[in-house]
Amino acid sequence: MQANSQQLSANSYKTPPQALDLEAAVLGAALLEASAQRTLLVTLPTEDVFYSAAHRQVYLAIRDLVQQGEHADLLTVVAQLRHRGTLARTGGPAFVAGLTSRINSAAHFETHCRILLEQYARRVIIGAGTELTAYGYDDTRDPLALLAIAQTHLTSLHRTLETRPGQTAAAAFGPAFDRLAQSVGQHGLTGIPTGLTQLDGLTGGWQPGDLIILAARPAMGKTAALLHFARTAALEHGHHTAIFSLEMPTLQLMQRMIASEVPGYSNSDLRRGNLPGGLEQVAHIREQARRLHTHGHALHLDDTPGLSIQQLRAKCARLHAQHPLSLVLVDYIQLMRGDTKGNREQEVGSISRSLKELAKELNAPVIALSQLSRDVEKRGGEKRPLLSDLRESGSLEQDADCIIFLWRGEYYSIAEYEDGTPTADTVLFDVAKHRNGATDEVIVACSMRRGVFTNLI
Repeated sequence: MQANSQQLSANSYKTPPQALDLEAAVLGAALLEASAQRTLLVTLPTEDVFYSAAHRQVYLAIRDLVQQGEHADLLTVVAQLRHRGTLARTGGPAFVAGLTSRINSAAHFETHCRILLEQYARRVIIGAGTELTAYGYDDTRDPLALLAIAQTHLTSLHRTLETRPGQTAAAAFGPAFDRLAQSVGQHGLTGIPTGLTQLDGLTGGWQPGDLIILAARPAMGKTAALLHFARTAALEHGHHTAIFSLEMPTLQLMQRMIASEVPGYSNSDLRRGNLPGGLEQVAHIREQARRLHTHGHALHLDDTPGLSIQQLRAKCARLHAQHPLSLVLVDYIQLMRGDTKGNREQEVGSISRSLKELAKELNAPVIALSQLSRDVEKRGGEKRPLLSDLRESGSLEQDADCIIFLWRGEYYSIAEYEDGTPTADTVLFDVAKHRNGATDEVIVACSMRRGVFTNLI
């Protein structure tokens, strides 16, 4: 321990990784050629890539001018620095002119930018490690919170380093038809199966990188639907799936899933131990529900209360490193804690954006449950939900790729849906937003006592 402490102390006196000559060369080239300016802003998206404070100010001046549609050269950058009030701090006109004195062209410009990114990445990692080391000695810090902080640093760094060049239509032509052939071969099912034929036909399955919001008022079957989708993905198709339940403990989730696996018994029967055969019947039910044991290794359950969005992302990153996650489900958004300090609407907005980012990071669908406002109950008629009923944040509507409302006409004593289908023992899935496809309604059969959803026809 003492040797490690000495090593840490020695490292703290080292100059952080940097390349000042390359920083000057990159900025000098950008001052000479307009094409280099555009490449600079695409490749180096933040001024923090520059170690020198003076270089950071020059970068910001160039960025301001380009964003304003103006050309950045020696004179305009000096004027912009003067306008920003940072010219003297930067070193004056002589410093800016000195950046171009040793540059003849923008040759090897992108290579130089890549080296600066590498040096910046090392500084971020060192800074994160130093911060985490200090927090690690603080007994008041939650270790899981430390993991979330580390994940935040690494995610931010990953976004900065991941620069994807654009493609021509010609280059994307082949992959587009490969995807089309795959869709035809799978009869249109290109994502994670939902277990409901009509819903699969509408969505093509849950698509990688999509954020799906499943919203309803209480007693509509949200959690039952979530468990149905999880069982379908993990138990029937072997996709590694994670459920994060902020409302219901793991044992209750298991009771619900056991009830859905075993005919003849409701969730209430199992919860109260209402079994005519006593302990012998327990053994029989255990055998009938064996699929949860034999295939349940692909289904991860987490009932951490008050989970923050950063903790969720850290947990998913850890699971994804062990076995790539194919599906993530969250029950439910309004019980999560966000990173944004402010009103609840802003906090929920930060949560929805982070869930979408998580879906893209994992390249897996994320299904999140959401409560609806009480305005649904105040309306007359069928009390059908609308997009405006999403609670606490318009960001949910904006960030989601797909929004599905669950609605049970039977609950409101309505005998038939608009197409004449009886409402008894059914749930209507109203796909109200579908960024990559059509919107429509799908009616499925359900047993709310057991939490089982099946095709109606």
